[in-house]
Amino acid sequence: METLRNIALQTWLMIAEMGPYLLLGLAISVLLHRYLKQAWIERLMGRRNLSSVIWGSVVGVPMPLCSCGVIPVTMSLHSKGASRGATVSFLTSTPQTGVDSFLATYGMLGPIFALYKTIVAFVSGILVGLTTDLLDKKPPPAPKPTSSNSPLTTHHSLLKSLRYGFYTMPGDLASALLVGFLLAGLIAALAPADLLANIPGGALSAILLATLISVPFYICSTGSIPLALALVHSGLPISAALVLLIAGPATNIATITTMRKVLGGRSTLIYVAGVILTTWIAAAIYHFFLDTGTLGTHGMSHEMALPWWKHLGGALLLALLIFPHLKTTFTKTTQNPTPMTQNPEMQHTLSITGMNCSHCENSVKNGLASLPNIEVLAVDKTTSTATIQSAPLDETAIREKITSLGFTYQGTK
Repeated sequence: METLRNIALQTWLMIAEMGPYLLLGLAISVLLHRYLKQAWIERLMGRRNLSSVIWGSVVGVPMPLCSCGVIPVTMSLHSKGASRGATVSFLTSTPQTGVDSFLATYGMLGPIFALYKTIVAFVSGILVGLTTDLLDKKPPPAPKPTSSNSPLTTHHSLLKSLRYGFYTMPGDLASALLVGFLLAGLIAALAPADLLANIPGGALSAILLATLISVPFYICSTGSIPLALALVHSGLPISAALVLLIAGPATNIATITTMRKVLGGRSTLIYVAGVILTTWIAAAIYHFFLDTGTLGTHGMSHEMALPWWKHLGGALLLALLIFPHLKTTFTKTTQNPTPMTQNPEMQHTLSITGMNCSHCENSVKNGLASLPNIEVLAVDKTTSTATIQSAPLDETAIREKITSLGFTYQGTK
């Protein structure tokens, strides 16, 4: 019982420590959603020169998009004329950080680490984008029109932006954050303080291990912060944690697969190699010049050491993370299903993999709706399905559209 209490305590301390900072990040994302216009971004990123690559990183760094949410937005920008280098720059820098991730990192890992991580995201985006333009002169595959519901799409009403910042985004972050908090609580409560301090090979081996974990798997920039903090307090070098927080969000199977389809194999190889190389260099610089070994004990102290406003922030954050899923579950179990069409024999359930957030759902919904003779009835990321009404069913067009959005069409159920 004491062990369970300690796990629960450490998990809550993580949530309370992170809560106020992430809430502020969500508030800033409301402003970005409302005022940042896609037409402006497309104009800046459409020039095939150095400035477009720089603007891709400038826009990408503060954008509050996760690793999966950035894919349809990037494809949309590319289809509307963003250059190859600018597209790669945006795709590199965006998932590494964001206003929500920066403020959460600031609160959990300190200002120096947060600022350094942001600088690395900005510089790596530019370097990888420029390298792609320099080494890959082959014209990319012809872009196909895409649709996405992103913070860049149009001018939104204040109410819609508030819903995005305090309902949609928390709902998208909930799974990764809650799992991260729980794992961090388990590590903080059960793992010895020096568990990872004596890895054979030292920091170099730890960096390589973090790279192997980061590259293929989906890692949320914000959701992985509490886990990274717990690993650091268990002896993992901070430089290795930096690799986890940078390379993880920027490289995963979904991103790599989509990029290969859109920009070609050579650009994809340059992208992955460039992200890994810049991450290693950044980790080495931090390890040898900035790592003082005095990272604070955020989230690891006794609960009475936290001020009341952090507990309040943690409670509000937890409510925002849980509410969207409770509402969805409650709605599904209490509402009586009503037929959405008078032609049930024309309904088809499509199996679509790769959807992880509301951006993914809306991209699939808008993409399918843009096809002729299709009415979209529902899209659900949890079941990886989309229900449509169509007669006849043109699976070739559907497959091409879903592929252009960065997802995989598996057929009908």
